[in-house]
Amino acid sequence: MITTLKWIFRLCWIGICALAMLQQTRLLLGMPLQPDWLDGYVLGSTIFAYGFTHPNRRIKGAAWLAGLFGGVCFLWPAVEARHLVSWQMLSVVPLLLWLLYYGMQRPGRAGLRGMPVAKPVVVGLTWATVTVWLPLPPESWGDGSFVFIGRALFIGALALAYDLSDLAYDRRRGFTTLAARIGPEKTFRLIDLVLLAAALCYVVNTFLRIFSPAYTLALIASLALSTWWLRYLMRATMRKDWQKILIDALMPIQFLMAAAAEML
Repeated sequence: MITTLKWIFRLCWIGICALAMLQQTRLLLGMPLQPDWLDGYVLGSTIFAYGFTHPNRRIKGAAWLAGLFGGVCFLWPAVEARHLVSWQMLSVVPLLLWLLYYGMQRPGRAGLRGMPVAKPVVVGLTWATVTVWLPLPPESWGDGSFVFIGRALFIGALALAYDLSDLAYDRRRGFTTLAARIGPEKTFRLIDLVLLAAALCYVVNTFLRIFSPAYTLALIASLALSTWWLRYLMRATMRKDWQKILIDALMPIQFLMAAAAEML
């Protein structure tokens, strides 16, 4: 029973993190937090994207079921409205980024994955598109511009930490990542610079009156926590899958810190 719960948690965790980022966008921009079909699509498609080639057949099968669930959630609003809504049309962008990253093939060395600098950039842009642009109506995309940039930078920094966690594995598989090229020390410096740039985006949002100073302080505090937490995790002795789960935990933590600022 405990083993089953563990693999279900590991499978669903990345989808939960995506939902946390989706809700954070709604919170920051004053939108209702009530879930809708988009949430089901983001949950299912994220679990599918991160698990559909897993070597464990049970996890792989569950990921495909999650993808089916996400597909139903994607199609249902069009069935109800009899036309595609804005987020359905925009969904082609993260899909295209994902396909270009993997070279239109199963995960390997093809496509943008073969370019060391591509991974954090593509991952950041994909997550920002899904969790910032998709929940926003087109007329609000301008207001969300610096939210988008800040989100892409934050997720890109986590992607760099992923590469640090995977250094030994990537070397065995022949993958060349930016972290492997420049080494851990310079990668941490780059992460710090990326998170600093994200903090500046939050400050710009305050000056533009996109969201309140309280949110900015909470988000900057989450970035400060991230810089310490990522270094701590890289020093800690633990299984790599749990290390990645704890890297991803910075996403729901950031949402919770922003929500706490709203309550205070």
